[in-house]
Amino acid sequence: MTASSLSRRRFLKQSAGLAAAASLGPNLLLRGQDTAGKRLNIAVIGALGKGQVDTGKVCLDHNIVALVDVDSERLAKAGKGWEKKLKDAGQTPPQAPKMYADFRKMFDEMAKGIDAVIVSTPDHTHYVAAMRALKYGKPVAVQKPLCNTIWEIRDLHRAAKEAGVLTQMGNQGRTMEGQRLAKEWIDQGAIGTLKEIRLWTDRPLWPQGPLTKTHPECPGNVDWDLWLSVESKEPYFEFEGPTVAAAQAKRGKDWHPGVHPWNWRGWWQFGSGALGDMGCHIMDASFSILGQQIPIKIDVESAPITMLNGPVWTRLAYHFAASEKHPALTVSWHDGKLESGQVNKPERDPRVPEAVFDKASSGMMFIGTDGVVFEPDAYCEHPVIFPEERFADVKKEMADGRIKKTEARSPMPDNPQGEWAHCITNGGTPSSNFDYAAPLAEFVSLGNLAIRSGQAIEWDKKAMKVTNLESANQFVKRPSYRSGWL
Repeated sequence: MTASSLSRRRFLKQSAGLAAAASLGPNLLLRGQDTAGKRLNIAVIGALGKGQVDTGKVCLDHNIVALVDVDSERLAKAGKGWEKKLKDAGQTPPQAPKMYADFRKMFDEMAKGIDAVIVSTPDHTHYVAAMRALKYGKPVAVQKPLCNTIWEIRDLHRAAKEAGVLTQMGNQGRTMEGQRLAKEWIDQGAIGTLKEIRLWTDRPLWPQGPLTKTHPECPGNVDWDLWLSVESKEPYFEFEGPTVAAAQAKRGKDWHPGVHPWNWRGWWQFGSGALGDMGCHIMDASFSILGQQIPIKIDVESAPITMLNGPVWTRLAYHFAASEKHPALTVSWHDGKLESGQVNKPERDPRVPEAVFDKASSGMMFIGTDGVVFEPDAYCEHPVIFPEERFADVKKEMADGRIKKTEARSPMPDNPQGEWAHCITNGGTPSSNFDYAAPLAEFVSLGNLAIRSGQAIEWDKKAMKVTNLESANQFVKRPSYRSGWL
């Protein structure tokens, strides 16, 4: 046997060993070390806004070694915010994070010094940023809705399983006590037979509907080419349209009609509308309670849409086949505000008090034969049961053990990024790891397939295809990816 063939044989053996090890526990970078209590070196891609919130969830227990943002002003603010967070907690800030505009350059220069990566960019960059992290074998936490096409969601899930690293999606309700209680109540018959689920949100809070691009000069602090990332090159743009004036009045003088840093959500190429913003929160409990099923059909009604933008309001009906636990039922989704200015809400179940229902700009109703689980917020953090007499009985049944705690609890409630980092160093499985989060994100994204198609769709999960409307399949995958990003 030649030296070269022996070397190759040794390499293949070692590679197989690493692959096997990857499936057994935390980050490969931590193998052979005492991982309990270790401070991870974390890179954050998308530094301000939600990125800064996500940084704050982990920076007191772990090291932020890199911050990435295409906006130099926001990047500098994020660095100052990180320093203030530590000082306010009585910690001496260690070496400042390295600052980058381009996450590709960050990985090229310091991949060996990074243990894990948080992705908090606009939706269209989630896939390429997370895939770059996975190619380097890094555990990754990605903001909801994971990706803004179903093909990307599935491919990212595939790549994460092959990498064998711990993953997480940033839907904090999945870590909370309330969602677990709601599932235990319904699973154990607290409201009888579950017949229907109604969900709603007042989003979008940004302009949607018909919008027209304008082309002012790009702000000097924004690297527009990097912001576009995978999308085809086009000049910097802002926009105008019927919903812009209302947004300006609501958000104040600092708001401007540009897709950066916040208004990208209403543009199909960059975001995924109200569903992408709130669906992975508000639909999460439903997805869990229904056994992580994917709907077979979705009906749709909406305000006008365009090929560029989502509508200002939407009504969806997700149809689910019967399962071992539940009969065939529908999950309805209402979003936005109607032309009258009223929040587009579903019909109130008469057992829910009108005054309680009216206060809920977002929420959920799990409607059963014997009661309703009601949550007047997005995360199912504090669910209650109506009628109140039934809720009083359920509390007694919980106290005496007739209704049991069957769902695993999170070690870090309301902190998905912290939970993920905790699992990397201490073992365990994050609540919204991609095995759970990818199908949830697909469930949510199917609504956008129906919205963009303008009519009911029937979904073949195995084939990843709309079966009744071929034109809808053009929205399953991004049309193209700019060279240099994959």
